Amino acid sequence: MSVRERKRERKQKETEERRHAVPAEEPDVEATLPPIEMEPEALSTDAEVVVQHPHQPTTSATEVKVPLPQWGGPDESEWMYQIPVRKEDIEMWTEEWADYVLEWAEATGTHVISVGVFIKEEPFKHLLNKGEVFKRIAEALVAKDLAEWMDKKRKQLRVYWRPLEDWVDIIYAWAIETGNVRMDVKSLVIQHGNTDFATLPEKDLHKIMAMLVERGLAEWVDRSKGAIVITI
Repeated sequence: MSVRERKRERKQKETEERRHAVPAEEPDVEATLPPIEMEPEALSTDAEVVVQHPHQPTTSATEVKVPLPQWGGPDESEWMYQIPVRKEDIEMWTEEWADYVLEWAEATGTHVISVGVFIKEEPFKHLLNKGEVFKRIAEALVAKDLAEWMDKKRKQLRVYWRPLEDWVDIIYAWAIETGNVRMDVKSLVIQHGNTDFATLPEKDLHKIMAMLVERGLAEWVDRSKGAIVITI
């Protein structure tokens, strides 16, 4: 066999061996890769917005619904949002607004108002000449013993949408029901802030403590602190 024939035969054998050979198994690339840390899903930023009126206790999770005046907003009755031109109309106009201020104060649990309320709050913020309007309404309420000025400059007005006598009954009933027979002004304001009477001015709470004692419903523990013990 010639050299050329041997080379040809060897080449054929190599070709046959390559044809029947089992290919080497390729390494599993995915198996050797380190695990990929998946990013956590972004939290939804959609949340229910609960609007609370600033004068209400913060324990409430419901929006305060304040009734509009019977004449509606400025779109319905624009003339009610400015002082009338005729003098004979001013008194009735003032009386109607004074009645609504009491209704609004009770609905919001507000005991002290100022011209700031007329600047920020609905529907007062739509009134023209707010300073003069506030003064007229305040004087109308004071004349009826439904309000009194809290300072000499007449910037803050205490409105009585519920008389102090009624608050005496309410606080007494609350004390009996809850067992809080020992109380003082500071504890009512700080520890029982979720009650309606906790937002009363401290001056009025001192008066109420005195009225409870005068009625024989309580005894003094420390008069200077407005501290009493309810008698049962």
